[in-house]
Amino acid sequence: MRERRFPENFPAFPDIPAARYTSEEFFDLEKKFLWPRTWLFVGLASEFAEPGTYRTYMLNESPVVVVRGKDEVLRAFHNTCQHRGSMLMKQPEGKERALRCAYHCWTYDLDGKLLFVPDEHYFAGMDKSERGLKPIRCEQLGSLVFVNFDTAAVPLLEYLADIPALWADLPLDDLRLHKRFSFEVDCNWKCVQDNFAENYHAKYVHENTIDKVIDSKTSALQMIRGGHSAIVIKSRGELTSGMGAAFFKSETDSEEQRAAKLAEISRSGQRSYNVFPNATFPLAEYLFPIVMVWPISVGRSRVEVSFVKTGASETNEQLDNDTLTFFEAFIGEDLEALAGMHQALSHGGIDSIPLCWSEQFLYHHEQEIDVVMGRENVPDALAVVPVDLPYAQMEEPA
Repeated sequence: MRERRFPENFPAFPDIPAARYTSEEFFDLEKKFLWPRTWLFVGLASEFAEPGTYRTYMLNESPVVVVRGKDEVLRAFHNTCQHRGSMLMKQPEGKERALRCAYHCWTYDLDGKLLFVPDEHYFAGMDKSERGLKPIRCEQLGSLVFVNFDTAAVPLLEYLADIPALWADLPLDDLRLHKRFSFEVDCNWKCVQDNFAENYHAKYVHENTIDKVIDSKTSALQMIRGGHSAIVIKSRGELTSGMGAAFFKSETDSEEQRAAKLAEISRSGQRSYNVFPNATFPLAEYLFPIVMVWPISVGRSRVEVSFVKTGASETNEQLDNDTLTFFEAFIGEDLEALAGMHQALSHGGIDSIPLCWSEQFLYHHEQEIDVVMGRENVPDALAVVPVDLPYAQMEEPA
Protein backbone atom coordinates (compact mmCIF):
# COMPACT_ATOMS: atom_id res chain seq x y z
CA MET A 1 0.00 0.00 0.00
CA ARG A 2 2.83 2.42 0.84
CA GLU A 3 4.47 1.74 -2.53
CA ARG A 4 1.14 2.33 -4.31
CA ARG A 5 1.57 -0.51 -6.76
CA PHE A 6 0.03 -3.86 -7.67
CA PRO A 7 1.70 -6.70 -5.68
CA GLU A 8 4.44 -8.57 -7.50
CA ASN A 9 3.65 -12.13 -8.63
CA PHE A 10 -0.03 -11.74 -7.77
CA PRO A 11 -2.52 -12.90 -10.42
CA ALA A 12 -4.70 -10.42 -12.27
CA PHE A 13 -8.35 -11.44 -12.06
CA PRO A 14 -10.49 -11.77 -15.18
CA ASP A 15 -13.83 -10.00 -14.91
CA ILE A 16 -16.69 -11.87 -13.25
CA PRO A 17 -19.85 -12.09 -15.40
CA ALA A 18 -22.40 -9.80 -13.78
CA ALA A 19 -25.15 -12.24 -14.73
CA ARG A 20 -23.94 -14.62 -12.00
CA TYR A 21 -25.72 -12.24 -9.62
CA THR A 22 -28.89 -11.74 -11.65
CA SER A 23 -29.52 -14.82 -13.76
CA GLU A 24 -32.39 -17.13 -12.77
CA GLU A 25 -30.52 -19.88 -14.62
CA PHE A 26 -27.44 -19.48 -12.41
CA PHE A 27 -29.59 -19.21 -9.28
CA ASP A 28 -31.25 -22.51 -10.21
CA LEU A 29 -27.83 -24.10 -10.71
CA GLU A 30 -26.87 -23.01 -7.19
CA LYS A 31 -30.04 -24.56 -5.78
CA LYS A 32 -29.35 -27.82 -7.61
CA PHE A 33 -25.58 -28.18 -7.24
CA LEU A 34 -24.20 -25.77 -4.58
CA TRP A 35 -26.40 -25.77 -1.49
CA PRO A 36 -26.99 -29.56 -1.43
CA ARG A 37 -23.21 -30.21 -1.49
CA THR A 38 -21.81 -27.86 1.16
CA TRP A 39 -21.62 -27.85 4.95
CA LEU A 40 -24.00 -25.21 6.33
CA PHE A 41 -23.79 -23.71 9.82
CA VAL A 42 -27.13 -23.92 11.65
CA GLY A 43 -26.45 -23.12 15.30
CA LEU A 44 -24.72 -23.93 18.56
CA ALA A 45 -24.81 -27.22 20.42
CA SER A 46 -25.85 -25.33 23.57
CA GLU A 47 -29.17 -24.52 21.85
CA PHE A 48 -29.97 -28.23 22.13
CA ALA A 49 -29.23 -28.51 25.81
CA GLU A 50 -31.44 -31.50 26.69
CA PRO A 51 -32.80 -34.58 24.92
CA GLY A 52 -35.82 -33.65 22.84
CA THR A 53 -34.69 -30.07 22.24
CA TYR A 54 -35.08 -29.26 18.55
CA ARG A 55 -34.88 -26.45 16.00
CA THR A 56 -36.39 -26.32 12.52
CA TYR A 57 -34.93 -24.71 9.42
CA MET A 58 -35.72 -24.06 5.78
CA LEU A 59 -32.48 -24.74 3.92
CA ASN A 60 -32.49 -24.41 0.13
CA GLU A 61 -36.31 -24.68 0.33
CA SER A 62 -35.98 -27.99 2.21
CA PRO A 63 -37.58 -28.32 5.68
CA VAL A 64 -35.00 -29.61 8.19
CA VAL A 65 -35.17 -30.47 11.88
CA VAL A 66 -32.17 -30.85 14.19
CA VAL A 67 -32.84 -32.61 17.50
CA ARG A 68 -30.91 -33.84 20.54
CA GLY A 69 -31.47 -37.57 21.04
CA LYS A 70 -31.95 -39.42 24.28
CA ASP A 71 -28.37 -40.63 23.81
CA GLU A 72 -27.25 -36.94 23.76
CA VAL A 73 -26.35 -37.18 20.05
CA LEU A 74 -27.40 -34.33 17.75
CA ARG A 75 -29.11 -35.53 14.57
CA ALA A 76 -30.64 -33.81 11.54
CA PHE A 77 -33.57 -35.08 9.48
CA HIS A 78 -35.73 -33.98 6.61
CA ASN A 79 -38.65 -32.43 8.49
CA THR A 80 -41.08 -34.60 6.53
CA CYS A 81 -43.48 -37.25 7.81
CA GLN A 82 -43.00 -40.55 5.97
CA HIS A 83 -46.74 -41.13 5.60
CA ARG A 84 -48.14 -38.42 3.35
CA GLY A 85 -45.29 -35.92 3.37
CA SER A 86 -46.71 -33.50 5.91
CA MET A 87 -44.26 -31.12 7.57
CA LEU A 88 -43.49 -32.84 10.85
CA MET A 89 -42.36 -30.20 13.39
CA LYS A 90 -43.88 -26.80 12.64
CA GLN A 91 -42.56 -24.64 15.48
CA PRO A 92 -39.19 -22.87 15.08
CA GLU A 93 -37.92 -24.61 18.21
CA GLY A 94 -39.11 -26.56 21.21
CA LYS A 95 -38.71 -29.66 23.34
CA GLU A 96 -40.63 -32.91 22.85
CA ARG A 97 -40.33 -36.50 24.02
CA ALA A 98 -40.95 -37.67 20.45
CA LEU A 99 -41.51 -36.16 17.00
CA ARG A 100 -45.21 -36.40 16.18
CA CYS A 101 -47.00 -35.48 12.97
CA ALA A 102 -50.11 -33.44 13.68
CA TYR A 103 -51.85 -34.73 10.54
CA HIS A 104 -52.21 -38.48 11.23
CA CYS A 105 -50.24 -38.81 14.47
CA TRP A 106 -47.37 -40.86 13.03
CA THR A 107 -44.79 -40.62 15.80
CA TYR A 108 -41.02 -40.94 15.61
CA ASP A 109 -38.36 -41.43 18.26
CA LEU A 110 -35.73 -38.72 18.68
CA ASP A 111 -33.33 -40.84 16.62
CA GLY A 112 -35.78 -40.89 13.70
CA LYS A 113 -37.24 -44.38 14.12
CA LEU A 114 -40.98 -44.73 13.50
CA LEU A 115 -42.57 -45.62 16.85
CA PHE A 116 -46.31 -45.43 16.37
CA VAL A 117 -48.85 -45.62 13.54
CA PRO A 118 -52.52 -45.21 14.48
CA ASP A 119 -54.51 -48.29 13.42
CA GLU A 120 -51.36 -49.88 12.07
CA HIS A 121 -53.43 -52.88 10.91
CA TYR A 122 -54.97 -50.65 8.22
CA PHE A 123 -51.67 -50.93 6.32
CA ALA A 124 -50.85 -54.20 4.55
CA GLY A 125 -47.52 -55.57 5.72
CA MET A 126 -46.44 -52.37 7.49
CA ASP A 127 -42.79 -52.55 8.60
CA LYS A 128 -42.11 -49.53 10.78
CA SER A 129 -38.36 -50.14 10.68
CA GLU A 130 -38.40 -49.17 7.00
CA ARG A 131 -40.33 -45.92 7.51
CA GLY A 132 -38.01 -43.86 9.66
CA LEU A 133 -37.20 -40.21 8.99
CA LYS A 134 -34.70 -39.50 6.24
CA PRO A 135 -31.41 -38.42 7.86
CA ILE A 136 -29.19 -35.48 6.90
CA ARG A 137 -25.48 -35.33 7.74
CA CYS A 138 -24.91 -33.44 11.01
CA GLU A 139 -21.42 -32.80 12.41
CA GLN A 140 -19.75 -30.38 14.79
CA LEU A 141 -16.61 -28.30 15.17
CA GLY A 142 -16.62 -27.80 18.92
CA SER A 143 -20.07 -26.41 19.67
CA LEU A 144 -20.62 -25.19 16.09
CA VAL A 145 -23.25 -27.36 14.37
CA PHE A 146 -23.26 -27.91 10.59
CA VAL A 147 -25.49 -29.96 8.28
CA ASN A 148 -24.96 -31.30 4.76
CA PHE A 149 -27.52 -32.90 2.43
CA ASP A 150 -24.82 -34.81 0.52
CA THR A 151 -24.33 -38.31 1.92
CA ALA A 152 -21.03 -38.55 0.00
CA ALA A 153 -19.62 -35.25 1.29
CA VAL A 154 -16.21 -35.22 2.95
CA PRO A 155 -16.29 -34.95 6.77
CA LEU A 156 -16.77 -31.46 8.18
CA LEU A 157 -13.22 -31.15 9.53
CA GLU A 158 -11.77 -32.06 6.14
CA TYR A 159 -14.13 -29.61 4.43
CA LEU A 160 -13.02 -26.77 6.72
CA ALA A 161 -9.38 -27.28 5.68
CA ASP A 162 -7.15 -24.89 7.70
CA ILE A 163 -9.97 -23.09 9.52
CA PRO A 164 -9.80 -25.23 12.71
CA ALA A 165 -6.06 -24.53 13.02
CA LEU A 166 -6.65 -20.80 12.63
CA TRP A 167 -9.27 -20.97 15.39
CA ALA A 168 -7.08 -22.95 17.79
CA ASP A 169 -7.22 -20.16 20.41
CA LEU A 170 -11.02 -19.93 20.34
CA PRO A 171 -12.87 -21.92 23.07
CA LEU A 172 -14.94 -23.73 20.46
CA ASP A 173 -16.46 -26.14 22.97
CA ASP A 174 -17.78 -23.33 25.14
CA LEU A 175 -19.79 -20.97 22.95
CA ARG A 176 -23.26 -19.77 23.98
CA LEU A 177 -25.92 -17.89 22.05
CA HIS A 178 -26.46 -14.34 23.30
CA LYS A 179 -28.89 -12.98 20.73
CA ARG A 180 -30.07 -13.87 17.23
CA PHE A 181 -31.83 -11.64 14.72
CA SER A 182 -32.31 -11.48 10.96
CA PHE A 183 -33.22 -9.05 8.21
CA GLU A 184 -33.78 -9.14 4.46
CA VAL A 185 -32.12 -7.18 1.67
CA ASP A 186 -32.98 -6.74 -2.01
CA CYS A 187 -29.92 -8.19 -3.70
CA ASN A 188 -28.41 -11.54 -4.58
CA TRP A 189 -26.94 -13.50 -1.68
CA LYS A 190 -23.46 -13.31 -3.20
CA CYS A 191 -23.60 -9.50 -3.17
CA VAL A 192 -24.13 -9.62 0.60
CA GLN A 193 -21.49 -12.30 1.13
CA ASP A 194 -19.04 -10.26 -0.97
CA ASN A 195 -19.66 -7.29 1.29
CA PHE A 196 -18.38 -9.30 4.27
CA ALA A 197 -15.35 -10.54 2.31
CA GLU A 198 -13.52 -7.31 1.52
CA ASN A 199 -12.48 -4.13 3.31
CA TYR A 200 -12.06 -2.05 0.14
CA HIS A 201 -15.35 -0.30 0.96
CA ALA A 202 -14.70 0.31 4.67
CA LYS A 203 -13.24 3.82 4.41
CA TYR A 204 -16.16 5.07 2.34
CA VAL A 205 -19.21 3.21 3.61
CA HIS A 206 -18.11 3.06 7.27
CA GLU A 207 -16.38 6.42 7.65
CA ASN A 208 -18.00 7.10 11.01
CA THR A 209 -18.03 3.56 12.42
CA ILE A 210 -15.57 0.82 11.45
CA ASP A 211 -13.05 3.20 9.91
CA LYS A 212 -12.73 4.91 13.27
CA VAL A 213 -11.34 1.76 14.90
CA ILE A 214 -9.53 -0.14 12.12
CA ASP A 215 -7.04 0.82 9.42
CA SER A 216 -8.56 -0.85 6.36
CA LYS A 217 -5.39 -0.34 4.31
CA THR A 218 -3.27 -2.38 6.71
CA SER A 219 -4.35 -5.98 6.63
CA ALA A 220 -3.21 -9.56 6.18
CA LEU A 221 -5.23 -11.71 3.78
CA GLN A 222 -5.17 -15.48 3.31
CA MET A 223 -7.07 -17.46 0.70
CA ILE A 224 -7.63 -20.97 2.09
CA ARG A 225 -8.35 -24.01 -0.03
CA GLY A 226 -12.01 -24.93 -0.24
CA GLY A 227 -13.28 -21.39 -0.78
CA HIS A 228 -12.56 -20.22 2.78
CA SER A 229 -10.59 -17.09 3.66
CA ALA A 230 -9.05 -15.22 6.58
CA ILE A 231 -8.25 -11.58 7.18
CA VAL A 232 -6.83 -9.53 10.03
CA ILE A 233 -7.24 -5.75 9.77
CA LYS A 234 -4.97 -3.61 11.93
CA SER A 235 -6.72 -1.63 14.63
CA ARG A 236 -6.05 2.08 15.13
CA GLY A 237 -5.54 1.38 18.81
CA GLU A 238 -5.94 -1.49 21.26
CA LEU A 239 -9.24 -3.28 20.73
CA THR A 240 -10.67 -3.44 24.21
CA SER A 241 -14.40 -2.87 23.73
CA GLY A 242 -17.27 -3.57 21.38
CA MET A 243 -16.60 -5.85 18.41
CA GLY A 244 -12.90 -5.85 19.18
CA ALA A 245 -13.29 -6.73 22.83
CA ALA A 246 -10.37 -8.83 24.07
CA PHE A 247 -9.12 -9.61 27.52
CA PHE A 248 -5.58 -8.56 28.33
CA LYS A 249 -3.29 -11.48 29.13
CA SER A 250 -1.87 -10.34 32.41
CA GLU A 251 1.40 -11.61 33.86
CA THR A 252 -0.58 -12.55 36.96
CA ASP A 253 -2.95 -14.81 34.99
CA SER A 254 -2.86 -18.50 35.75
CA GLU A 255 -2.13 -20.93 32.93
CA GLU A 256 -5.85 -21.72 32.69
CA GLN A 257 -6.74 -18.03 32.48
CA ARG A 258 -4.20 -17.39 29.75
CA ALA A 259 -5.34 -20.43 27.79
CA ALA A 260 -8.92 -19.16 27.91
CA LYS A 261 -8.05 -15.90 26.16
CA LEU A 262 -7.63 -15.37 22.46
CA ALA A 263 -4.27 -14.85 20.77
CA GLU A 264 -2.64 -11.43 21.15
CA ILE A 265 -3.46 -10.57 17.54
CA SER A 266 -7.10 -10.25 18.65
CA ARG A 267 -6.15 -7.07 20.54
CA SER A 268 -4.13 -5.54 17.70
CA GLY A 269 -6.46 -6.29 14.82
CA GLN A 270 -9.96 -7.36 13.84
CA ARG A 271 -9.97 -11.02 12.76
CA SER A 272 -12.59 -12.26 10.32
CA TYR A 273 -13.06 -15.57 8.53
CA ASN A 274 -15.30 -16.53 5.63
CA VAL A 275 -16.41 -20.16 5.69
CA PHE A 276 -17.60 -21.28 2.27
CA PRO A 277 -20.21 -20.74 1.02
CA ASN A 278 -22.20 -18.30 3.19
CA ALA A 279 -20.76 -17.77 6.68
CA THR A 280 -18.66 -14.99 8.20
CA PHE A 281 -17.01 -15.24 11.62
CA PRO A 282 -15.55 -11.89 12.87
CA LEU A 283 -13.93 -13.41 15.95
CA ALA A 284 -13.29 -11.46 19.12
CA GLU A 285 -13.20 -12.25 22.79
CA TYR A 286 -16.27 -11.95 24.96
CA LEU A 287 -18.92 -11.32 22.26
CA PHE A 288 -18.90 -11.63 18.46
CA PRO A 289 -21.36 -12.31 15.62
CA ILE A 290 -21.68 -15.23 13.26
CA VAL A 291 -23.23 -13.92 10.04
CA MET A 292 -25.08 -16.23 7.64
CA VAL A 293 -26.40 -15.16 4.24
CA TRP A 294 -29.28 -17.21 2.82
CA PRO A 295 -30.85 -16.87 -0.64
CA ILE A 296 -34.58 -16.17 -0.84
CA SER A 297 -34.74 -15.48 -4.57
CA VAL A 298 -32.25 -14.41 -7.18
CA GLY A 299 -32.68 -10.80 -6.05
CA ARG A 300 -33.49 -11.11 -2.36
CA SER A 301 -31.52 -12.49 0.60
CA ARG A 302 -31.89 -13.08 4.32
CA VAL A 303 -29.06 -12.25 6.70
CA GLU A 304 -29.08 -14.11 10.03
CA VAL A 305 -26.83 -12.83 12.80
CA SER A 306 -26.07 -14.96 15.86
CA PHE A 307 -24.13 -13.13 18.57
CA VAL A 308 -22.21 -15.62 20.69
CA LYS A 309 -19.98 -15.48 23.74
CA THR A 310 -17.96 -17.98 25.69
CA GLY A 311 -19.81 -19.68 28.49
CA ALA A 312 -17.17 -18.56 30.96
CA SER A 313 -17.52 -14.89 30.03
CA GLU A 314 -18.67 -12.61 32.81
CA THR A 315 -21.82 -10.63 32.08
CA ASN A 316 -21.15 -7.03 31.10
CA GLU A 317 -24.47 -5.54 30.02
CA GLN A 318 -22.94 -2.21 29.01
CA LEU A 319 -20.40 -3.91 26.75
CA ASP A 320 -23.12 -6.18 25.35
CA ASN A 321 -25.28 -3.19 24.46
CA ASP A 322 -22.36 -1.21 23.05
CA THR A 323 -21.32 -4.14 20.85
CA LEU A 324 -24.83 -4.67 19.47
CA THR A 325 -25.33 -0.94 18.91
CA PHE A 326 -22.03 -0.69 17.06
CA PHE A 327 -22.86 -3.72 14.89
CA GLU A 328 -26.33 -2.45 14.07
CA ALA A 329 -24.86 0.92 13.08
CA PHE A 330 -22.38 -0.40 10.55
CA ILE A 331 -24.62 -3.19 9.21
CA GLY A 332 -27.16 -0.47 8.52
CA GLU A 333 -24.52 1.34 6.48
CA ASP A 334 -23.90 -1.84 4.48
CA LEU A 335 -27.61 -2.26 3.81
CA GLU A 336 -27.85 1.29 2.55
CA ALA A 337 -24.91 0.65 0.21
CA LEU A 338 -26.45 -2.59 -1.05
CA ALA A 339 -29.92 -1.09 -1.56
CA GLY A 340 -30.88 -1.02 -5.21
CA MET A 341 -27.90 -3.17 -6.25
CA HIS A 342 -30.00 -5.94 -7.76
CA GLN A 343 -32.07 -3.54 -9.82
CA ALA A 344 -28.93 -1.78 -11.02
CA LEU A 345 -27.13 -5.04 -11.84
CA SER A 346 -30.00 -6.71 -13.65
CA HIS A 347 -30.97 -4.14 -16.27
CA GLY A 348 -28.01 -4.04 -18.62
CA GLY A 349 -26.02 -1.31 -16.91
CA ILE A 350 -22.98 -3.53 -16.36
CA ASP A 351 -21.77 -6.64 -18.19
CA SER A 352 -18.87 -7.77 -16.03
CA ILE A 353 -17.26 -7.02 -12.67
CA PRO A 354 -13.55 -6.11 -12.37
CA LEU A 355 -11.81 -6.94 -9.09
CA CYS A 356 -8.72 -5.45 -7.49
CA TRP A 357 -6.22 -7.58 -5.58
CA SER A 358 -7.75 -6.65 -2.21
CA GLU A 359 -11.03 -8.15 -3.44
CA GLN A 360 -9.32 -11.50 -3.95
CA PHE A 361 -11.74 -13.33 -1.65
CA LEU A 362 -14.57 -12.55 -4.07
CA TYR A 363 -12.85 -14.27 -6.98
CA HIS A 364 -11.81 -17.12 -4.73
CA HIS A 365 -15.47 -17.53 -3.68
CA GLU A 366 -16.83 -17.45 -7.22
CA GLN A 367 -14.21 -19.87 -8.49
CA GLU A 368 -15.01 -22.35 -5.72
CA ILE A 369 -18.73 -22.11 -6.52
CA ASP A 370 -17.97 -23.35 -10.05
CA VAL A 371 -15.75 -26.12 -8.68
CA VAL A 372 -18.42 -27.38 -6.27
CA MET A 373 -21.23 -27.14 -8.82
CA GLY A 374 -19.05 -28.76 -11.51
CA ARG A 375 -17.62 -26.60 -14.26
CA GLU A 376 -19.36 -28.84 -16.78
CA ASN A 377 -22.71 -27.66 -15.37
CA VAL A 378 -21.96 -23.93 -15.70
CA PRO A 379 -22.62 -22.28 -19.09
CA ASP A 380 -19.52 -20.59 -20.55
CA ALA A 381 -21.17 -17.17 -20.48
CA LEU A 382 -21.73 -17.48 -16.71
CA ALA A 383 -18.50 -19.20 -15.68
CA VAL A 384 -15.44 -17.57 -14.12
CA VAL A 385 -12.07 -18.18 -15.74
CA PRO A 386 -9.98 -20.57 -13.60
CA VAL A 387 -7.02 -18.79 -11.99
CA ASP A 388 -4.11 -20.34 -10.10
CA LEU A 389 -4.63 -18.63 -6.76
CA PRO A 390 -1.93 -18.17 -4.07
CA TYR A 391 -3.41 -20.19 -1.23
CA ALA A 392 -2.17 -19.86 2.33
CA GLN A 393 0.44 -22.42 3.36
CA MET A 394 -0.13 -23.40 6.97
CA GLU A 395 2.93 -24.24 9.01
CA GLU A 396 3.04 -27.63 10.67
CA PRO A 397 2.91 -27.38 14.50
CA ALA A 398 6.29 -27.72 16.20
